[in-house]
Parts: sequence; C-alpha cells; structure tokens
Amino acid sequence: MQHSYESLDRPGGFSRVNLLAPLRHRDFRLLWTGMTVSLLGDGIFLVAMAWQAYELWNAPAALSILGIGMTIPTIAFLLPGGVLSDRIDRRLVMLAADVGRAVVIAVLAVLAFTGHLTFWELVVLVAVYGVGMAFFTPAFDAIVPDIVPGPDLAAANSLDQFVRPIALRLAGPALGGALVAGVGTGAAFALDAGSFVASTIAIFLMRPPAHVRSEHAESSVKAVKEGLQFVRRRVWLWGTLLS
Repeated sequence: MQHSYESLDRPGGFSRVNLLAPLRHRDFRLLWTGMTVSLLGDGIFLVAMAWQAYELWNAPAALSILGIGMTIPTIAFLLPGGVLSDRIDRRLVMLAADVGRAVVIAVLAVLAFTGHLTFWELVVLVAVYGVGMAFFTPAFDAIVPDIVPGPDLAAANSLDQFVRPIALRLAGPALGGALVAGVGTGAAFALDAGSFVASTIAIFLMRPPAHVRSEHAESSVKAVKEGLQFVRRRVWLWGTLLS
C-alpha cells in the first residue's frame, strides 16, 4: 500500500495517528487478517520452494532459475494487473488471484507428497504463482482507499508495513523451516495453500463500495503504454526493475 503521508507533516500529525483505527472498519479488518495469514503462508512457501529446488536439482543455478521464473511473470503482468484492477471489481480480481494461487500451490503439494514433482514443473508452477501475485498486488493497493476513510489511510499503511516483515520474513520462514525439517515440503506447500483459502474467505466476506469506472477511462492498451512511458521517463524506476 502506498498512500499520502501529508497528514503526518502537519503539526501534531503523529499524535493524531491511531495505528489501530483502521481495524474499526469491518472490511479492512477482514482484508488485514486475510493478508496476515497469507503472508505467513508466503514465508513458509519461500523456504519450502528453496529447499525443494535443491532436492530436485542440487546445483547452484537451481534457485536462480526458480527466482527468475517467479520474478519475470510478476513484473510482466503487473501493468496488466493494474489496468484490470482499475476497470473491474477489485475484490473479484483479488478473489481470482487467491483462488488461482491456492490451486497452484495445492497441485505443488500433491506432486511433492507423491514424489512426482520435477524441477521444471516446479519452475512452471512458481511462474503461474508469480502471475497471480502480479494481479493481486495492484488490486490490493487500490482497494484500501475504498474501504478506509482518508484520515485512517496512514495508519492502514503502517499496519501493513508492520505485519509484512514479521509474517513474511520472520515468522513464516521460521515455521516453514520447522515444517520442512519435520514433515517435508509437501506439508509446507499444503499449509500455504490453506493460507490462500483463508485469505479468499476473508475477501469474499468483504462488502466494499461498488467500483465505478470512470466515463473517461482509456483503452487497456493505451493505459499499459502510458504506464510503460511513465517507467521509461524515470531512470531510478526502470533501473530498479532491471536490477
């Protein structure tokens, strides 16, 4: 989530920010809870994915290829995902992305359990997972201002940034390592699939305001071209993406 911090620049801005205020809103409470569970699953997935890659192909290139296989589809579909989230119900985009990723990880869990998973199947499934992430992220970022009043947006962003590193980089990987060591990668993948089911249920229960498309909305192709031009004109942005 990226929102304005202008309210914090005014005198007494920080004192007026109540970090728990956004949780008073039912839809944000559901979204934040589902996101937290999903991020825990993502942390588990990162560890299980890396371990599975080395089990299937014990080579230095294994994890690099897997990382590229997930990153390129994510970057490639971010712009189309953003355009789509501006044109249809963002909640539906998020539901489709979560259901799709749940199915992909469930397939991965079954293949890992049965011992039929190959390295290149892992790369393909992780790539599809990356596509789902590319569609989910812009819709998630865009729906927050729809369900949280302006004065609470800074706090909503803070809650997101608070839970993200804890769940994705600390608690999730720790749990993933314990699962991989104790019961194997199949169980870790299955738990991640379950986290997407929990996120899907939370999003399904949300009742955000109806998404109204602007009468002046441009074509999807033109919108993507403008997005690419925006990136091209900013060296720091395309340089970061390229690196």
